[in-house]
Amino acid sequence: MKGISRRAALLASGGLLLAGPAAAQDKVKVKFGVLTTASQAAFYVGARKGIFAKYGFDVEVLPLATGVQANQALAAGQADWSGGGVESTVVAWATGLPFKAYSMYAKGGDSYGILVRKESGIASPKDLKGKKIAVPQGTAPAQGLNQVLKEAGLPRDSVQRVNANYGNMGQMLVSGAVDAMAGLEPFLTLTEEKMEGKASILLRLGKHVQGGGLFLISDKWAAANPTKVADAVAALWESQQWVRQNQKEAAALEAEFLKVEPRIVEVSFKVLTYDPVIDDFTAKSLQTTADYLAEEKLIPAPIKLEPHLAALNKVTAELKAKKPELLK
Repeated sequence: MKGISRRAALLASGGLLLAGPAAAQDKVKVKFGVLTTASQAAFYVGARKGIFAKYGFDVEVLPLATGVQANQALAAGQADWSGGGVESTVVAWATGLPFKAYSMYAKGGDSYGILVRKESGIASPKDLKGKKIAVPQGTAPAQGLNQVLKEAGLPRDSVQRVNANYGNMGQMLVSGAVDAMAGLEPFLTLTEEKMEGKASILLRLGKHVQGGGLFLISDKWAAANPTKVADAVAALWESQQWVRQNQKEAAALEAEFLKVEPRIVEVSFKVLTYDPVIDDFTAKSLQTTADYLAEEKLIPAPIKLEPHLAALNKVTAELKAKKPELLK
C-alpha cells in the first residue's frame, strides 16, 4: 500500500511538474511594441507585474522610439500590439494600415507644453512672433502651437518652425539654436533642469489637445485570436488601474525601462491620467487632430474618426458592463 501511495505521489508530482510548462504553452504569445515614453507606462508595468500573464498572455516587450515606428512594426507583423499617439494613429487610419484601436492607454494634454529661453523675452504667446521654435511636424505639440498662435491673433507663419524630435529639441534650446521648444514630458522638465534657471514653461497645452494615445492591435492578430481581444483590453485596463493606485512603484519600474531617474517619470505622472475611456473632450480632440493633419497635408484627405473607433467603443461597452471595478 505504501508502495502504491509513493508511486501515486511521484506520478502526481510529475503531473505538477508538467503543469507549469503546459500552462506556459497555453498562454498566447504577443510581441508588444512599447514606446520609450512615460505615457505608455501601463504597458511595461503591466508586463513586469504579470498582469498580462494573468489574462493569458506571454508578452515580449519590443522597445520602439516613435509612433511612426510603431505603425510600421504593426503593419509589417513585427509587433502584434502597440501604442500609438493620436496623430500617428490618425495617419495610419488615413492610409489604411491594418490595425485597430481598442482602448486609450493614457490621457493628459498638459504633458505637452512650450518651454522658452528666458533671454528670448517670451512672456506671453504674443511674444512668440518672429521666434524660432523647435517642434515635431504633425504632432500634438505642433497642433497645440497652431492653436496658441491663433488665440494670440498671430498668423501661422508668424514663427519660424524648426523641425525636431522629442529627443533632440532640448539640445537645440540649450545651445541657443532656437528660442523655444514645443515638446512633451519628461523632456520639458529635463531640459528646464539642464538650463538651470535659464528656461521656463510658457504654457501647457492641455486645453488645446489630448495627450496619451491609443492601444492598437493588428488585424492579423485579432483575426487569429478573436476570443482574446477583450482579455487584452481588460489586462490593459487593470494595468492602468495598477499604475493609478501605485504611482511610486510604477514610476520606479517605468524609469528602469526609460533609463532615467524615477523622479523624472513622477513629473510625467503629474500631468498624465491612465484612464482608458474616451470622454467628450477626447473625442472632440481626436477629430480636431484629424482635421489639422488634413489641413497640413499630412494625410491625403479629411477623415471622420467614428468608424475607426467602432471596435474600441464595442469593447469599452462590454468591459464597462463586465468589469466596472477596473475603472476605479
